[in-house]
Amino acid sequence: MKQVNKTMGNHFEEELCELLAEQGFWAHNLAQNQVGQPADVLAVRDNIAVLIDCKVCSNNRFPLSRIEPNQEAAMTMWEAQGNEHCYFAMKLNDGQIYMIHFDELCLRQLYGQGSITESEFPEYKTFQEWLEEMDVYRNREPIENP
Repeated sequence: MKQVNKTMGNHFEEELCELLAEQGFWAHNLAQNQVGQPADVLAVRDNIAVLIDCKVCSNNRFPLSRIEPNQEAAMTMWEAQGNEHCYFAMKLNDGQIYMIHFDELCLRQLYGQGSITESEFPEYKTFQEWLEEMDVYRNREPIENP
């Protein structure tokens, strides 16, 4: 069963990279290694970098315990270095992908919520809604340095 989950996860990582590339992102699937990488995908478009971890939710539920300590540490460091965009891409049985910001998952943990249930996923942005939000960043005027 673990190998099946790993294979499904690898396919989702490849799928997400392709979807991002179709939208003008440079998307790189970070290589698996013995120790485990801190995230699955690094995507960049218009000088905006996004760190993404992919999760297949085969039962349409995401237990927060699936966030590994190295992922939490990497995303915390990513934000501490001034990067704003770190997400978990979660794919449900029907193929729908939700993009949930790492900070939102941290808040759920803080308030003792142990998982995201099928009925709660629609509270978060779908991949398409997330792309539309990213387009807002793309179209902003650059901030002038004084």
